[in-house]
Amino acid sequence: MDASHDGQGRGYWRDALFYVTFLYFTVGFSPYVSLSSTYEGSAMAAGSNLLNQFTAIILLFSFVAFMAKEQSFSLLLAPRLLMAAIFGWYAFTSLVGEAPMFSLRRLVMCIIICVLAGGFLQLPRTERHFTSLLAVCALIILFLCYFGIAALPSRSIHQASDALEPFLAGDWRGVFNHKNEAASVMSVLIIVGIYLCRRWSFIGGLTVLLLSLIFLVKSGGKTALGLMPIIIATGWFIVRWPQWRYLVVTGLMVVFTGVVIGTTVDPVFSQMLTRMGIDASFTGRTDIWTIAIDYIRKSPILGYGYQAFWRSDALISGFTESNSWAATAPASHNGYFDLVLAGGMPGLVLVLLWIYLLPLHYLGKMDDATRRSPLTKLYVGVWLYVLLYGFLETLFLLSAGFVWFFLVVAVVGLHLQANASLVEDERGPEPVRGGGDDAVVPTPVLRQSSQAVRHR
Repeated sequence: MDASHDGQGRGYWRDALFYVTFLYFTVGFSPYVSLSSTYEGSAMAAGSNLLNQFTAIILLFSFVAFMAKEQSFSLLLAPRLLMAAIFGWYAFTSLVGEAPMFSLRRLVMCIIICVLAGGFLQLPRTERHFTSLLAVCALIILFLCYFGIAALPSRSIHQASDALEPFLAGDWRGVFNHKNEAASVMSVLIIVGIYLCRRWSFIGGLTVLLLSLIFLVKSGGKTALGLMPIIIATGWFIVRWPQWRYLVVTGLMVVFTGVVIGTTVDPVFSQMLTRMGIDASFTGRTDIWTIAIDYIRKSPILGYGYQAFWRSDALISGFTESNSWAATAPASHNGYFDLVLAGGMPGLVLVLLWIYLLPLHYLGKMDDATRRSPLTKLYVGVWLYVLLYGFLETLFLLSAGFVWFFLVVAVVGLHLQANASLVEDERGPEPVRGGGDDAVVPTPVLRQSSQAVRHR
């Protein structure tokens, strides 16, 4: 086989791996699922059945084989010291927690997701290639969601006959199991659509944006929709004036933390929000947050083990009739609370170093041209959305889920942007030698126009 055929074959392999990975984290193996019957056990284990685990392992070996062929392991679980500390700590809290083997199995799945995210951006050969692949994936997801609404409404729209949440009747969910999951994915696709308008096709990107926006509205995701102006404005501001990035993002985090805790523990604060026309219960979340805060106080250092707290026998049996419904929740509906419940305050601090402080550091390392590029804005938008929406949904350190996967991809992308510089010649990507910070990584999605991008 000559070089051109070999390169074409590698291109097909890259494309297929990109599509399969994207669809695995979005559509999965159970689209259009019926919600007419209940399920038992920890809902945090959803998506971790044998078929999903087997597929994740196949993808893992495929990515490792790809990175071995390209000699590009420098992004594997980077930064490695911090990642070792995070997963080491959560492994320890799981071993001393409520369900050690259950927690460790879920934690391994989370590690696999992080490995896949580290290799995902190395698949496209150029940024144009990346935008084409991303556009096709976005359109496939939107087609499947709208097809479900038209052809399978009983399995794509919440029904009054749903066993667990009949009050959501009429809210669109598409291929997803819940309208909140649909709202999260559509929010990410709105940000993708804005990027595609700049880098792929204005009409095509606008189509993705509008279809995602309509679906988001019909899903009833009012909070996700309300966050979009904040995310776009904040992203634009910190990209244009990076010297204010720590103050602005930290300020938002403090405000959101104050609102969540204030509505949960302070009746006066809740009444003030109610008078402003805001649902101070956040659709019943405060009842769940009350339980989370109470149990965090009991074990603030070690927590209860990775994904081992909610729906545990000890939790459900320990509550009275008046608030037992909240004890059956699948998660805190707050990613930060769940990080503490799984790994205590040390676990929360370690994860925040990774998904909060490091991206801010990466933004400061970029030159103006790289920082203001549409690709950087894509990563910043996704990162900000998940960071803020994490106050109302469990989105961090999961063993399944597109939004968590794409957050890790965005953090990896910001890392690459921070360590990239333009060179004038159009040489092909060189393999990584040695895998250190100074290694040249074949990360073609960082190329701008016809110029290759290399790590410094």
